[in-house]
Amino acid sequence: MPSESPTIFSTCKCIGGIHRNITCSTEGLFGTVVNVFKKAVNIKTNEDKLLVISVGTVPSPITINIGPLMDWSSPDFSFNSSFLDFVQNSDQVHVIRKSRSNNESRHVSNNVHIRVGNCIILVNKPIHFFENDILKLKVHKLEKFIDYRQLLFSVLRECAFSQKAGCLLNPDTTTEGLLPKFLSSIQEDHEVIDIRSTMFPDKLSSCFLGLCGRGPGFTPAGDDFVGGFLAVLNWIRTSLKIGCPIVPGLEYRKLTTWTSFKLMECNARGLVDIEVQDLINSIAKGDVMQYIDSIKLIAKRGHTSGIDFATGATVGLYLAIDSLRHKWKSGF
Repeated sequence: MPSESPTIFSTCKCIGGIHRNITCSTEGLFGTVVNVFKKAVNIKTNEDKLLVISVGTVPSPITINIGPLMDWSSPDFSFNSSFLDFVQNSDQVHVIRKSRSNNESRHVSNNVHIRVGNCIILVNKPIHFFENDILKLKVHKLEKFIDYRQLLFSVLRECAFSQKAGCLLNPDTTTEGLLPKFLSSIQEDHEVIDIRSTMFPDKLSSCFLGLCGRGPGFTPAGDDFVGGFLAVLNWIRTSLKIGCPIVPGLEYRKLTTWTSFKLMECNARGLVDIEVQDLINSIAKGDVMQYIDSIKLIAKRGHTSGIDFATGATVGLYLAIDSLRHKWKSGF
């Protein structure tokens, strides 16, 4: 255990479903910090899973959402700093299952704490766990989107050009030509792609390798595109029982960072935050306007992360529509 005393505290608001075991795990090492930001910390757990501790309010299966950081030595507990001042890369993350004997114990009524660098997170009962609630798709709902392709991509381009260059729709030198190259490779010979084909996963994975690790930002633009694409396409394939999820393999891990790889993997498995869940559910409801609202919301994330994710999701949606469209009349 670190020898210095923690100086900053917070309270757990919500725990993502894949990390619910943190509340019943044995005391000791739970993981290691791999990235630190002002309002979030990324952790590699002992089980090689990504855990995000965030002061933000958007829940996801991989996130522990916490309240404001507090300094209990201050009379009003006020605090105006960030994780960057109290957590470092490679800091160990510990679960503490007993009351501490020092002065902070008078503030503590729960029996599970999470220690990250010089921060203590109090896990109070009752604990709220976030689990995805993604609707099943009925194929006729996809038909609602057929006539809106031009509108949706117009919205995406508007979002892309309102931000700094670097995303796939508004490229810089690191992303120039990546999206056209991907589209031409996936639609080789201008044939309609069959997403039900047994050869489709291998072909798609091969095309994705040209995007993986490419672009600016903490998570490269190409990775964000892949995450959005697979979040929607895998949901369509599994909902309609036409294929198993396509999940990035180790060949992707060699091309990008551990964190970005894990985010792609989570999105591919349908482990998405509540805003992406709303985007997917808008497709299930056949609600184009809600889909547009979700695009605009998600597009605001990061340097290019949000707009590239939304672009990937929309390209995946229309790839599936084009593939399945000729089957609808036969009662698919």
